[in-house]
Amino acid sequence: MKKIILIALLGLFSQQKTNAQGCSDAGFCTLTFRPAKAGWGKELKRNGVTVESSYNIGEEQTSVIGLAIQYNRSIGRTLTWSNKLTAANMHGSFGNAFNAGDLYSTISFVPGKGRTTNISLLAGVKIPFTRSNDKINGVSLPMVFQSSLGTYDLIAGASFLLSKWDINAAVQVPLINDNRNSFLSAYSPIPGFLSTNLFERKADALLRIGYPLTAGSKWTFNPNLLGIYHLGKDSYENVMGKRETITGSDGFTLNANLQVKYLMANNRSLQLSVATPLVVRDSRPDGLTRSLVISAGYTFGW
Repeated sequence: MKKIILIALLGLFSQQKTNAQGCSDAGFCTLTFRPAKAGWGKELKRNGVTVESSYNIGEEQTSVIGLAIQYNRSIGRTLTWSNKLTAANMHGSFGNAFNAGDLYSTISFVPGKGRTTNISLLAGVKIPFTRSNDKINGVSLPMVFQSSLGTYDLIAGASFLLSKWDINAAVQVPLINDNRNSFLSAYSPIPGFLSTNLFERKADALLRIGYPLTAGSKWTFNPNLLGIYHLGKDSYENVMGKRETITGSDGFTLNANLQVKYLMANNRSLQLSVATPLVVRDSRPDGLTRSLVISAGYTFGW
């Protein structure tokens, strides 16, 4: 077990890609697909709260501190309603920015009489708290300094347990674009960021394949690969008022991720997640470029 953990960690931290691109807070990368997965501890209580903080290295070495709180409510043995609030603090070449992010509200459904089934379904929405146009001293900021994409999204997915493999699949589709970002690189005092004036983002499809492991009765480990396919080219409005597609903004991203969970007494647990990209897209104007993501969380239930 120690060798497995060490190899996984070495694999993650050996990735040294400049401007690499990994999954972050677009949405469904961090959502809970199954209320209580096999191999991940005892059944959750009726109520559960998770608080989480993450450290991210974004484009042009922008540091992003993410904050989140999530409340889960079990409804019988087949439904769980989850609501997650996010916020972020960004620090980099433009200065420091902080704002609320999004609300993710999802319903998880486990067919059958209980949660021993190998299939669970998820559906929900993402609601932004900002229009993605925060500024510092009147200067328009690129998307990496925004705490939300400014879109109202539909999220749908499913989770499968096949033998010892844990498989998640999902789509996230922007339904309403309320993004009012006004950043144009031609007018920027700082180079290195893509134009995202009145930015429009396409949908994503996700596939995560994990292999959960246990160590004693307290520790669980889930090394996994997370693939994301961006289903079209994003676009922005140029200085002439014409919409331009962004070359290389569509395509495939593959991330390596290790999730660790430690079970505590009285329905409490600690979580740690480390992720880094292996395969990247040529362009990611949405500001979700990450070369490293480390998150830690604390959960308690009653």
